[in-house]
Amino acid sequence: MSGATAAVLAAGWILGWALAGRRHTLSAAAAPAGARVSVIVPARDEAARLPRLLDSLAADLQPYEVLVVDDGSTDGTAAVARAAGVTVVRAERPVGWSGKAYACWAGAQAATGDLLVFLDADVEPANGAVAALAAAAQSSGGLVSAHPVHRVGRPYELLSAGPGLVALLGAGTGDRPARRWWRRPMAFGPAMAIPAGAYRHVGGHRVVRGEIADDVALAAAADRAGVPVRSLLGGPHFTYRMYPGGLAPLVEGWTKNLASGGASTPPLRLVAVAVWVTASLLVGLAVGGTIAAGASTVPAASAYLLFAAQFHVLARRVGRFGGASLVFPLLMGVFVVLFTWSAALTFGRRQVRWRGRVLEVRRAR
Repeated sequence: MSGATAAVLAAGWILGWALAGRRHTLSAAAAPAGARVSVIVPARDEAARLPRLLDSLAADLQPYEVLVVDDGSTDGTAAVARAAGVTVVRAERPVGWSGKAYACWAGAQAATGDLLVFLDADVEPANGAVAALAAAAQSSGGLVSAHPVHRVGRPYELLSAGPGLVALLGAGTGDRPARRWWRRPMAFGPAMAIPAGAYRHVGGHRVVRGEIADDVALAAAADRAGVPVRSLLGGPHFTYRMYPGGLAPLVEGWTKNLASGGASTPPLRLVAVAVWVTASLLVGLAVGGTIAAGASTVPAASAYLLFAAQFHVLARRVGRFGGASLVFPLLMGVFVVLFTWSAALTFGRRQVRWRGRVLEVRRAR
């Protein structure tokens, strides 16, 4: 293994820990005293996944106002919600809006609570999780989000480990950052909460109506409006199973978001992520190269094990991927392919697809 290779690997491994930073996890807390919590669930063709979420909410602290926003579903989403006894809001997406942004906006307009909690239909909150998220939003007076832990059901879902980890490293967690050259305010769309007054002050999802990554754009809008922004790890409170429908939805989902998320990352942090990804791929090539050359494999194999251990530790913030960390160069290769395709769609074709819709990517102004 050459000195240049060793230097890249050392830099990448150190940057991996720097990008991860300190763990910022949502803390357990009681429901906000006297506050009315409105839970808004944007849903498009979610009849199969809604019951798990609604059952979790029904078993949690009461009372809740739960609004399921039917975003043009073609299955029994609305019927499932009505059978569970929650309010159904129909959303007819206007021109110029992304589907999820309008569903969130329509739900917020129909909500009567003091605190708004937005949950994706595939999110599985533990008992007390929504109360903890709402309490954090009330305490901060701003936008608080929690990154759910990815629950894997089938082997192909392990392919989300690389994209999921890179996305988290690019975003970072914590309060409003002081060093904008390193990290910017961020939000994780699957689980967010904000006081209703702060939401109105920001302008709500109306100000991010055409954005593909509406959660990232909402965090930026809140920051510009002077509203605090906190992004946290869901830890034991929130889990989800992202793409149970097969490999095609997994590819479509990641290619929709990866490039847009990368564009919102500060340049220096983006370079650091690129170095880490390069080192993660290079260490696999280094092991193969030393074996092919008949040289000692000890240095390269030691570096490989160090990266595998790092990947395992950091990936646990994103999901439970088990022994997949041992083949992390393959997972990172999948990320590179998905990101490249996402960039081609986002910045070349300027169109992405999701759930049967073609979404136009807005040009930066």
